[in-house]
Amino acid sequence: MTKNANPKLLLFGAFGHLLCWLGGDLLLYFMPGGPLNVMGLFDYETTAVMLEGASALQFTLSGVFGVIAMMVIMPGYFQIANFLKPVSEKSARIVQVGTALTCVAGAVMHFTCTSMLWHFVKAGATEAAHSIMLSYFFETAATSAMCNIGVFLVCVTLFISVFKQKTCLPKWACVVNTLPFTLVAAIIFAGMGAMNVGSCLMFFGLYFLMKKYADT
Repeated sequence: MTKNANPKLLLFGAFGHLLCWLGGDLLLYFMPGGPLNVMGLFDYETTAVMLEGASALQFTLSGVFGVIAMMVIMPGYFQIANFLKPVSEKSARIVQVGTALTCVAGAVMHFTCTSMLWHFVKAGATEAAHSIMLSYFFETAATSAMCNIGVFLVCVTLFISVFKQKTCLPKWACVVNTLPFTLVAAIIFAGMGAMNVGSCLMFFGLYFLMKKYADT
């Protein structure tokens, strides 16, 4: 079954999500005044306090790392599609669609989210800049939605296929999935980049599982 998939390419997914977490998420969250509270960005006074002393370069680097990470991740997701293809062409196509949504929309999402913070800081952290920042966020929110839908399509399809034992993996391996790992990571890391942590663990887990059960 795994002859169509290259388990080593799953490591691209793992390292890509690790890069996205370290360079995209944590670099974005850790401000001079403490961790960034995303919900606080909707209030001008809170935003001004949180981003006081922040460098626009920090947001530039975060966006660039996020885009690079999405490109590195793509081969890993396509291996999940290749893994499912022998047992279900439909499942493989769903994962391919989810991969496109996750990686393409995800790259755009990382750049737009960091761009609006870059603009706020560059514009002098004024109330007018905050208003523009929020407008930009809401008008580009579709990219965030598409990225999350893509992750959902991949993970649910993989979960069902493994749980129903359509693959060579044991039934319990269905928990080696972004969704349950993200819930745990959200508790441990207070939500900071939890999905990237969960996805990183999923790809590492799938790599070792496929290596072990490839000949089953």
